[in-house]
Amino acid sequence: MDIFKKLEELNLPFGEYVVVGSGLLAALGLREANDLDVAVSPKLLKELSASGNYRQETRYGKVFLSSPGMDVIARLEWEDYTTTTEEAIRTAVVVRGFPFLNPQETIKFKRALGREKDFRDIESLEKHLAANT
Repeated sequence: MDIFKKLEELNLPFGEYVVVGSGLLAALGLREANDLDVAVSPKLLKELSASGNYRQETRYGKVFLSSPGMDVIARLEWEDYTTTTEEAIRTAVVVRGFPFLNPQETIKFKRALGREKDFRDIESLEKHLAANT
């Protein structure tokens, strides 16, 4: 998936969302993203929900809006990850004009999720950061 093309097509308002999950790794060219995960402000969530382009799903005790190749997360914070969506948006790193969860937060987020693929992503991101600082 071309993450930048997808974000361009979505034309989401800057300051109302942040790309999370594997998005930063894809933006940095560290790996491909299979889908797009976006955490959004309450205002944008309401607008997207009203658009009729997304179906509402409940997973992990949280409400998501879903469309092919994309999940919209209403609340970013989890039991083991306490950064709010608002904080994540405010501290996002901008790559090619789009906001992504910053590297330190991406590592914290993926550590909290704790899946095997998350630990591989953490390792890749830490190597990238070490080589580029």
